[in-house]
Amino acid sequence: MSIATISSGFEKGDFLVREEKGQRVYFDFFEEAFNYIAYKGYIRMSKEDEMEWMDTMNNVHASVKGGMKYNTGKLLMVLYRPIPEAQS
Repeated sequence: MSIATISSGFEKGDFLVREEKGQRVYFDFFEEAFNYIAYKGYIRMSKEDEMEWMDTMNNVHASVKGGMKYNTGKLLMVLYRPIPEAQS
C-alpha cells in the first residue's frame, strides 16, 4: 500500500499533497489537491485507519525534542493506493 496525505497551512499554497517517494505538490484549493491525488488512484482510508494514522503522526511530531524543524501543517486527510502484487 502507498500512502498520501493532504495537509493545510503552508505559505507556498494553502494545501499540500505528500505522496510516495516524498513528492510534495502545493495547491491553492482543496478540490485541486483532492482531484490531483484521486486521479492517481488514491482513495480515502476508513475513518478508523485514518484516525490511527493521524494519531501516530501527532505522536511522532510530539516526540521531537524542541518541536519539528519544519512546518508540518494540519493533516486533513489520509489516502492510500493498493500496490498490485508482483507477478511471477
